[in-house]
Amino acid sequence: MEVIMLVVALALAGAVASILMWLKIRRVAQGLHRQTTRLETLVAERTGALRRALTAADADRLRLAEEVRAKSELLHAIGRELRTPLTTVLGFSQWLQTNPDADPLTHRQAEALRQIEAAGGVLWALVEEADDIAAAHEALSLFASQRVDMRLALRQACDGLEPQARQAGVALVCPPPAAGLVVVADPARVRHVLRRLLLDAIRHTPQGGAVRMGLDRIGDAVVTTIHDRGVPQDVQAGGETSEPAGALPRPLGVAAARRLAEHMGGALSATADQDGAGFRLSLPAAGAASSARRDGVVLLYVEDNLANIALMRQVALGLGLTLYSATTGPEGLDLARALRPDVILLDIGLPGMDGYEVKARLDADPATRRLPVLALTAAASPADLRKGQAAGFDAYLTKPLDLLALATALNAALCEGPATPAGAFVETQPVLTGTTGSGPKEATSP
Repeated sequence: MEVIMLVVALALAGAVASILMWLKIRRVAQGLHRQTTRLETLVAERTGALRRALTAADADRLRLAEEVRAKSELLHAIGRELRTPLTTVLGFSQWLQTNPDADPLTHRQAEALRQIEAAGGVLWALVEEADDIAAAHEALSLFASQRVDMRLALRQACDGLEPQARQAGVALVCPPPAAGLVVVADPARVRHVLRRLLLDAIRHTPQGGAVRMGLDRIGDAVVTTIHDRGVPQDVQAGGETSEPAGALPRPLGVAAARRLAEHMGGALSATADQDGAGFRLSLPAAGAASSARRDGVVLLYVEDNLANIALMRQVALGLGLTLYSATTGPEGLDLARALRPDVILLDIGLPGMDGYEVKARLDADPATRRLPVLALTAAASPADLRKGQAAGFDAYLTKPLDLLALATALNAALCEGPATPAGAFVETQPVLTGTTGSGPKEATSP
């Protein structure tokens, strides 16, 4: 009996212990469930808050992108409006300097012309700065390969930065005129690089000092040197700059200028001596250019700006061309079919029928589809260049028009047929240069 009672007692004790253990586990499980529920609720609330924040951030991103796009379009529009009158100002300034023997200027007239050209250079630099800002978020993958007179490009950059240099009390010492210092590069990028380097030099030259510039032909390259009184630095392979401790940092534009120089087949390196520091820009030299006249060649110019037509009439006279002009797209199409000109210079921003539609109709007509067509436009944004590429122009000239760039494009179209294969593209954003030669043939227009 005692044994039985002991077994029963042990069984009851085990049952009670099991019940207590079960109750404890149940309380723990209930606590875990409540905690899990609270965590799930908290996670859901946080997830909802994050989703709302991401939605708001995405809306802000879209709004900012739209604002950037609108600002870019505004800057491009302002640039387009300024480029057309700048073609007249800078074009006639160049033309007045091309024939000093046949049409000599007095000293006062030459000085006044120099001031007009310098002011035009300032405006042009501002237009290009606005274009740089507008295109900062776009891929600039289109690089031109054109003849660029480095002396004149450097002079233009100096003219554009003269107000900043004067305010800083720094003199800009441009090199004297020299022949043969022409490179093969992208004109717009060359101006951009020179402007960045000159801004850097002005910044690092003390008041009362001077920024010295030099140009030289070394082998197959034209070397431009810009020397200031700043602290020497190195341009490293990664595009960054290294300077002694305590030195003023160079602007980030110098690293970007180095990359642009390399894209054009050149190089940008730092220089230093006991007098200060500077940069050495090397670009591939161009061969000799043909300046032959084109007597008897018929040029059709389709342009709605009468001042630009007047400028082209003077250019045609100097190059020995016979000029016909039209101010609308339909008039240009009629003249192209009637005259079969040797080359057509076509503005893009025509009223009513724009240049792209005129080009499409010329290509669709068997009588005009093989005529070389050079685009001339104030539209110079990356999107405009891509559109011009798709249109298949033989060359793409942007305003303000440079006379040497025009002569080069005409030579390519007249000597070699179309300047590029069908569907190819040449962008020629000009540098301030002049053409030579004058002739007896009058430019005419019906």
